[in-house]
Amino acid sequence: MNHLSEKAKERTQLFESLVLRQGAVLIPGRYGGDYNNDQLAIFESNGGVTLLLGLKLLDAKGGLQLDTASLGPHTQYSKPWLNALVASLNCLQETTPLAMKIDSAMDKGTLVACVVCLDVEMQEVKMLRVAV
Repeated sequence: MNHLSEKAKERTQLFESLVLRQGAVLIPGRYGGDYNNDQLAIFESNGGVTLLLGLKLLDAKGGLQLDTASLGPHTQYSKPWLNALVASLNCLQETTPLAMKIDSAMDKGTLVACVVCLDVEMQEVKMLRVAV
């Protein structure tokens, strides 16, 4: 059960609006740690796959914290986290094709991992690439 605050609902709507405008496909579910508000989207382009995680808030110094207890005891975008994501997506027939795309991109080394962030102070959305 996930009861989202009004601010969390606003961030959800912003993330969904941003990724859908770019032609990405939302992946059902939530993929964060304690507050479990992080969403995922997948975007395919030029034979590559981009996985978008968000919407994260940047701290006052512009820092970003990936959850360290997501999809089990895994840090977001770590290899074990990506493996758990693929395994989870393979559990449902509707998300199995997404799991296959992510798994294939990991095998080929073409997976691009990005975090969509909100700089609250500057009121700007940023996308940061994460090495996987």
